[in-house]
Amino acid sequence: MMKEIKSPFWRTIYEYGLITVSIWIMVVGIYFFKFQTIRIGGITGFSTVVSQLTHWSASDFTSVTNTALLLLGFLFLGKGFGLKTVYATMVMSVSLSLLERFCPLSAPLTSQPLLELMFAIFLPAVGTAILFNIGASSGGTDIIAMILKKYSSMNIGTVLMLVDIASVVASYFIFGVETGLFSTIGLAAKS
Repeated sequence: MMKEIKSPFWRTIYEYGLITVSIWIMVVGIYFFKFQTIRIGGITGFSTVVSQLTHWSASDFTSVTNTALLLLGFLFLGKGFGLKTVYATMVMSVSLSLLERFCPLSAPLTSQPLLELMFAIFLPAVGTAILFNIGASSGGTDIIAMILKKYSSMNIGTVLMLVDIASVVASYFIFGVETGLFSTIGLAAKS
């Protein structure tokens, strides 16, 4: 559909509207399911571990870390590394913070961890697919991957998988065996 939009102005409006919707889909999956039950890696996965250990809010940790990664992106990748990624990262950070303040949760939405796992994987995957389709990303560990791709010959997929595995392993120690097992299943399904 984007190719059918001739006007650069309306195409930009359409793209950023699509980015906003895709981030909100991801945020619903992250906030209502991933933050509550499942720890499947990435910045948001680590934020739940940090939150449990320090009582620092998961959304605040996500916001601070994403902002720091954006600054690293500009430093190592230059000014043009991705206005869409900057926008998506900021929308995600603000949306998570707003949800945490206006819709606080003290427990998972359901008593069905498998159901929560499915939504913790499915919703962010849909949002990510939309973002990648229009040449954007949600930031976070994607920025680390972009930097590594530019400055090393490291296999980016392996590095990102190691970050995810570290988060899942930490979930065993911080949240217990059941959460760790569900997080392991989630990581396997996500990969």
